[in-house]
Amino acid sequence: MVGPQIFKFPMKAIKFITSFIALMFAAGFGTVSASAETVIITISVNDAAERYYKVQEFMKEIQGSQQQAQARVATINEEGKALEQEYQELVEQANSDILTEEARNDAKEDARIKYQEIAQKQNELRQFAENVQRQLAARQGTQMSLFTKEIMEVVTEVSKERGASIVLDTSGISQNGMPSVISFDESIDITQEVINRINADAPPAEEAAAE
Repeated sequence: MVGPQIFKFPMKAIKFITSFIALMFAAGFGTVSASAETVIITISVNDAAERYYKVQEFMKEIQGSQQQAQARVATINEEGKALEQEYQELVEQANSDILTEEARNDAKEDARIKYQEIAQKQNELRQFAENVQRQLAARQGTQMSLFTKEIMEVVTEVSKERGASIVLDTSGISQNGMPSVISFDESIDITQEVINRINADAPPAEEAAAE
C-alpha cells in the first residue's frame, strides 16, 4: 500500500536563505557622520545556527518525531496490505465456481465492505502524513525564529563592541542565486566569536560537539 511520504527536515544544515543582509544597527549607529570611518563586519548566520547547541538539540527532537511518524506510517501500510489481501480473497470467492450463488453474493458484499475499509485506511494514512508535516513545519518555524532572534542579539552585541555600522551575512543568497557577499577578509568575520558566545552556557556534551 503506497502512501504519502513524510516530509523530511534537513538534519545537518539549517538554511537561512536570506536576501542581501546589511544590518544597520539603529541603536547607536543610526547617525554615523560622513567623516566617520565605516566599519563593516561579516557573519555566516547559517554556520552560527548549525553550530548553536540549542538548534542541534532541537533538530535531534525533530528527528525523533520523524522516526515515530515513520513507524506509524509503516504500521498503517501493513494494516492496508492486510486489508488488500483480504479483499483479493473475497473477490476470488465471489467469482468461484465451486461456491453456491448465495455464498458468492455474500462474498461480493463482504468484498464491497472491505474495499471501503481500504479506502478509509488510505485516507487515514494521507491525513496522518499531512498532519505530521504541518505540525513539524510549524514547530520548526516557531523554534528557528526564536533561535535566530537569540543569535542576532549576540551579533548586535558584538557589532556594538567593534563599533560596526554594517554587518553582512555571508550565507545570504541574492535573487539570482549568487552569494550576497562574493569575497571578504576573514579578519572582519565574527562568526566564530558569535558561536562561542551563543554556546557559552551549553552543557559539556553539546559544547564539545559544536567545536
